[in-house]
Amino acid sequence: MKKKMPKAKAKAGAQKKQKTEEADETKDWLGEKIDDEDLLGGSGASDDDDIGGERKEDDDDEDDDDDDDDEDAGGDGPGGVLAVRDDDADEGPRRQHVGSKILNKINSGEQSADLGQIKQRINDAAHLLGNWRKARQLGDKRTREEVLTGLVSDCSTYYGYAEELAEYFLRMFSAEQAILFFEANEKSRPLTIRTNSLKARRQSLIQSLTARKVQVDPIGAWTKVGLKVYESAVPVGATPEYLGGQYMIQSASSFVPVMALAPQQDEIILDMCAAPGGKTTYIGQLMKNTGTLFANDLRKERCKALVANVHRMGLTNVIATCTDGRKLGSILPKLDRVLLDAPCSGSGIIARDPSVKVKRGTKDFEEASRIQKELLTTAIDMVDASSKTGGYIVYSTCSVSVEENEAVVQFALMSRSVELVSFSSAVNFGVEGMTRYRERRFHPSMNLCRRYYPHVHNMDGFFVAKFKKTSNTIPERTKKDRTKGTDHIQVWGEEHWTPEMMETVVDFKPLEKKEKGAAGEKGAKPQNKRDRKKIKRAAQLSVKAATNSAVARVLEAAAAAHDSKEDKPKADPQPPKVAGKKKGLKRKAAATTPDAAEASEKQSKGSPAKKAGEGTAESGEAASRKNKKRKVA
Repeated sequence: MKKKMPKAKAKAGAQKKQKTEEADETKDWLGEKIDDEDLLGGSGASDDDDIGGERKEDDDDEDDDDDDDDEDAGGDGPGGVLAVRDDDADEGPRRQHVGSKILNKINSGEQSADLGQIKQRINDAAHLLGNWRKARQLGDKRTREEVLTGLVSDCSTYYGYAEELAEYFLRMFSAEQAILFFEANEKSRPLTIRTNSLKARRQSLIQSLTARKVQVDPIGAWTKVGLKVYESAVPVGATPEYLGGQYMIQSASSFVPVMALAPQQDEIILDMCAAPGGKTTYIGQLMKNTGTLFANDLRKERCKALVANVHRMGLTNVIATCTDGRKLGSILPKLDRVLLDAPCSGSGIIARDPSVKVKRGTKDFEEASRIQKELLTTAIDMVDASSKTGGYIVYSTCSVSVEENEAVVQFALMSRSVELVSFSSAVNFGVEGMTRYRERRFHPSMNLCRRYYPHVHNMDGFFVAKFKKTSNTIPERTKKDRTKGTDHIQVWGEEHWTPEMMETVVDFKPLEKKEKGAAGEKGAKPQNKRDRKKIKRAAQLSVKAATNSAVARVLEAAAAAHDSKEDKPKADPQPPKVAGKKKGLKRKAAATTPDAAEASEKQSKGSPAKKAGEGTAESGEAASRKNKKRKVA
């Protein structure tokens, strides 16, 4: 017995050690992704840190601190991320709770620790949901909801998402597309840079970087300034070209909002959430240092990086401000264009910030959307609709949730005089925005928006919408929101089925027919839209027929009066009884009447004898006048 005891202890110790190693492996699998920071000089910082200062994570959830540090694909670590406000202090217990819940399931035997089996179950469930009509043929008797619930649990375990967020994506995409989305978020996006055309050309920059053993290639035909970095023997964020402002480390997806904005020279433009300056410097580059470019951010520590990048890139038309974006309307003049890359939940950049998997949920999406709506309405109010070259607003987020994208755009369409316009002439790729999502219905023009997904375009998840302001007046009444689906419908549930109500006999009296033409009387409005159109058309035709009949009666009466006037016999003109002036006046008055004029014409057309008599009378009067003159002589 004494000899066997040490063996038993050793065996128990070996088993304990093996379990500890398995737990460590599982912990590494569930933990955050360790990023390779060698390309950026080992700092793991985004271009906010390019001035050498360390970026501080702020727990402030206010608006326009533009979480869009998406400008920098190099900031892969959770400390240098685009649009995610880091609330680790508040979310730490939540993240730990989710991770410990999964580990407890594995340790208790409720869930298998074999990742291969979990992956196989995920693929089988996705295939089953994609071919649900064949589920009975395959012998699966589970309901669709049961299959989806199991898939949510497996995806949460395998990919490390909170179950709430995993379910959200599985209901937003198809099952197969959601798995591709999860897989894409496990891979890092390519490192991309943007050429500063104010200081260099892309081809010359390629040659300079190639000489420093940095392998780069153009991103694609859709951009003339983007380059993709494949391999580098030196830190990309520390080359002489970088320090000289010839390029900017910026993610490819953040090119799209600026290209959609299409800034012109000599305009007044605002970048509402500007830090760390990737989009701001791109706008100034397209403006060629003309006009005025306002760059705003809420936090002072981020404005330092903004100002440093503006100086490094050689911009001279930028005015940096540090204030709440919702108060800019009373500070700045009327603008030609505004870019709002709003603070968001960061659900599109999970590859660069894996903490989003357990930090974010549907409540976070709703909270972020409230700030985004306020910022967007402020941006719209600041734009001058009568601008000759502008009047445009671009709204973008690095999130893929509907609450932060289509829902915010829908709110702007209902509350302001704006319309969505296409920007396909600048960027000709992307997935169309959603016009319907589950029970929600959005404006038909929502398909002019564009979505960008990691598993489709190999870039960070992004959403871009472009507005054109049509009027400077703010509507007094907000348009009706028809996107709420069936939430507003009241259902008479079984809890209202009381015994008294069930035993009561209800008699429905037939509706009495109302007399037509009663003052102030209106019939019940038909429920069918087609019936309402028919009734409206019939009323229009009846009014038209009544008008035509009235006109016809008037014309008939006028024609009858004219005929009776022509048939009446004309009286013979009587000789005037009074001589002198009165006689002449009466003749003149009589001559003005139509009957007298006709009579005079007939008299003038008399016989030749009458005319001859008149001629002899005139000659006699002349002879008498001559005789009088002789007598006087």
